[in-house]
Amino acid sequence: MNNLNQEITDIKNGETSGLLTIYSRPSFAQCWLVPRIHAFKELYPSIDLKLLTGNENISFQGSGIDVAIYFDDHMPDKLSCKEIFSETIIPVCTPEYAQKYSLTSSMDNLYNTTLLHDNQAWNYNSDADEWKTWANANQLENLENISRIGFDRSDLAVIAAINNAGIAMGRFSLVKSRLSSGELMTPYPNTEVICKQRYYVATLPNKHNQKVKLFIDWLESQVKKAV
Repeated sequence: MNNLNQEITDIKNGETSGLLTIYSRPSFAQCWLVPRIHAFKELYPSIDLKLLTGNENISFQGSGIDVAIYFDDHMPDKLSCKEIFSETIIPVCTPEYAQKYSLTSSMDNLYNTTLLHDNQAWNYNSDADEWKTWANANQLENLENISRIGFDRSDLAVIAAINNAGIAMGRFSLVKSRLSSGELMTPYPNTEVICKQRYYVATLPNKHNQKVKLFIDWLESQVKKAV
């Protein structure tokens, strides 16, 4: 009986220790996950973490990846997927940039600015789709006539905005802290738009992995704290 109990303990310890490999969209990792990841390690010090990032949907087979975090409007086939939270978008820039172009006085002044955006917002070329979605919801026409700079990561567009290169289409969950600090502002409050895209986690179906379960449970707890 003692040997059996020890074997059960060893199995449990093995399930909550060792390496957990996470794949994430770069901007989510940079702006949301990494600033919180210490909290997971404090809870589970025996679990080692490896974080990989990319804009493509990866193949789990042979990759060594245990769990992926995606931002998209559809979930990949043949994977077990779970939505973790939705997202809203809103234009953000520095107070200095807003003042320079009198952005708070009229939305029409956007035509004199440079729009910053993520070209790879999801698993295909998104171009300026986030700006277009916001513009359509706020009756802003002829967006194609405005100067633009595209990046392959949302956080790069935000960094460009911080350095007064233009006005970025920000994802609220990723720019919330910069808005709270005053580093960035939105010249158009109450114009946010709910994205059709969602953040969700993906894993291989029918494969028990206690470390993955603990990580997803922790993610959901962090989302609740962030609301």
